[in-house]
Amino acid sequence: MRTIERRRRRADLITQALTYQLLACCEDGEMQAMVIADADGLPLASSGDRHACDEVAASMVHIGARTPAFTGTLLGNGQRWDVEMTKILVDGNPLVVCAVGGSAEQRRRQVARGARGTLRILGAA
Repeated sequence: MRTIERRRRRADLITQALTYQLLACCEDGEMQAMVIADADGLPLASSGDRHACDEVAASMVHIGARTPAFTGTLLGNGQRWDVEMTKILVDGNPLVVCAVGGSAEQRRRQVARGARGTLRILGAA
């Protein structure tokens, strides 16, 4: 049986592999941005609009501390971002995976895909 390789880019560095994962999600889902952030709100990897990634990471970590998922609109500094967030645990440490822009359905799909990819990439490390 033949294996189908879907990955178009490969990386030896974990952060680069995560960035490639988010880039693929952004491209496929027509997202403005995607970001993975740690419990302090610091982006571990991101793709797309850098300002949106930084703002969403810093805000979503506070929401992620109270709930495992969020769908809604984030407002700040004259900006408005439609956001989907899910919280995942890697070795007991919480991370948030967030998508910005695109349709609600695409945000949901790409966050789920990004979360699976993050767990796969970090699990292989």
